[in-house]
Amino acid sequence: MSEIFAQNAGEIIFSSSPINPNQPNDLKTEYQAGDKIYAIAYLPKLVKDIYSNTQPNTKLLVEVFVYEIKPPLYHYQQPFEEQLTFVSMMVTGSVLNNKYLVIDIVPDAGKTNAYGTSDINYKEFGKKFDGPVNFAETLSKLSSGEHNLKVLVKCNYEDVASGMLKISGPDFSVYTDMANKLNIFAQNAGANNAVFPKALKNDAVTESQMIAALKNSNDWKSGWLNATEVLKISIVDADWYVRKHEISGAILHRYIRAAFAVKTKEGTCAFFQATFQEDYVGGKFQALRYDGAGDRNPISCENINK
Repeated sequence: MSEIFAQNAGEIIFSSSPINPNQPNDLKTEYQAGDKIYAIAYLPKLVKDIYSNTQPNTKLLVEVFVYEIKPPLYHYQQPFEEQLTFVSMMVTGSVLNNKYLVIDIVPDAGKTNAYGTSDINYKEFGKKFDGPVNFAETLSKLSSGEHNLKVLVKCNYEDVASGMLKISGPDFSVYTDMANKLNIFAQNAGANNAVFPKALKNDAVTESQMIAALKNSNDWKSGWLNATEVLKISIVDADWYVRKHEISGAILHRYIRAAFAVKTKEGTCAFFQATFQEDYVGGKFQALRYDGAGDRNPISCENINK
């Protein structure tokens, strides 16, 4: 295994089927429109060692870029790279102890760990997920013909691995349907594996105030939160955090966070984390107010009370 890593450090390999990182086989670099594409990026170090001060259970940002190698306009120029897309994934858990990263470009929905696992997370933007969904949509926009693509992986904002592949075909729109299927799979996988955060503080009065402040916010009223009903709340901080002026040390406000499980407009369930604040005026804290919410995560309605 160490010989494989040493030989391929800094290299991305490709296949039309899931790759065993310790015994890669059936590798290829030439594809036809509609083919599945899997990849493994081999790294010079363990994932956690590429980043400084990595703590247990931390989540690390990995960026994956896709470029098309374009021919030069004039014979005396060099080919140039045109960025087609990039995705961001957060990795944690067992992934941190590997010298490789699994990069599913356009996988089969039933043969990917890109979605629904605790170690790899792609964000959802609106109603579409990042990751393979993004890659498939990008390929669907390619023009007919032959395309030379470069895949580049960055860890800690440094280039750590790259690889080249060629893809050809008269029509790449087949990847649109594949992107839609992957997105549906991602939504279902994420919801089925999601766990609602446990409460670290139980305070019925504060919880009631939080719900009222949330529903009175522009985020709720405008529909930005895509929520119609609060199903459950968990205060995820053990106590309030007090923020003071950097120079004078005077108390400015205190804040605390809570997770909300909600019913969406589509009838599904989701949860997000929101921050609440109490300003400090005249020697006392003022009424609690909503201060913003984070990303919305799908969750199976049955999982909310587990």
